[in-house]
Amino acid sequence: MISIITITYNDFDGLRKTLASIPDYDFVESIVINGGTDQASIEYLKSHTGKVINEIDEGIADAFNKGIKNSSGDSIMFLNGGDELVDPNYTKNVEEILNKNNGVDFVHSNIFLFESSGTELFMRPALCSLGRGLPYLHPTMIVRKSVFDKIGVFNKSYKISMDFDFVARLVKNGYKGFYVNEKAVVKMDGTGISIEKEFDAIKECYKSLNQNDLLNAENILGISVRLALFSMRKLMTMFGFGSFLGKLKQRKYSPKR
Repeated sequence: MISIITITYNDFDGLRKTLASIPDYDFVESIVINGGTDQASIEYLKSHTGKVINEIDEGIADAFNKGIKNSSGDSIMFLNGGDELVDPNYTKNVEEILNKNNGVDFVHSNIFLFESSGTELFMRPALCSLGRGLPYLHPTMIVRKSVFDKIGVFNKSYKISMDFDFVARLVKNGYKGFYVNEKAVVKMDGTGISIEKEFDAIKECYKSLNQNDLLNAENILGISVRLALFSMRKLMTMFGFGSFLGKLKQRKYSPKR
């Protein structure tokens, strides 16, 4: 069974969109962790056929951990409120991959990222050094639950980059992934906290690399490049080149279906 954990916070429209995208398969379990007080969401979740927890949490990592604790599946996916699973067959494919390959610890794929400007970007995982950021696209990752048992759940001291810290521990412990490189499987809202507070996210990534003894030469170089590119984008936006940056991004991540 695959447990799909959806965390939400006062976003009724996003919650409805996400839950509507989860396929009604007998091997898929839907778990909603609602940390908000929005009454429309609370009423809507009364009719949800999956598991629901309505209670205040300590942030994103805490909500993720509550989902893991209450999951029954052999593997876990995190599909946050506002994101959509656009390829329902992805769960079937992953179930088959994990059942046939004991050496595969997680499966990941591609996403459509929708920016606040309305631009749609097709993004593949960077598969880069950790210094450059997440090598895998977290919304597409389906991870065996046994991995969490061995390396721990999400660290609540991280307010933005808890997913990066988890992946850093995956890499540190040598866990192996399987990349499904066919099409985008998740449509992701591009206005999340890690994008809005990118500099803070980079600082947390550095902290994670340090805490996990992963500040080697390659990752130090990678995070230096990441900081330089971030600074360059900020300066270009400040001097009125934001639209030019947008065009470059569209060219690099042109949508493909």
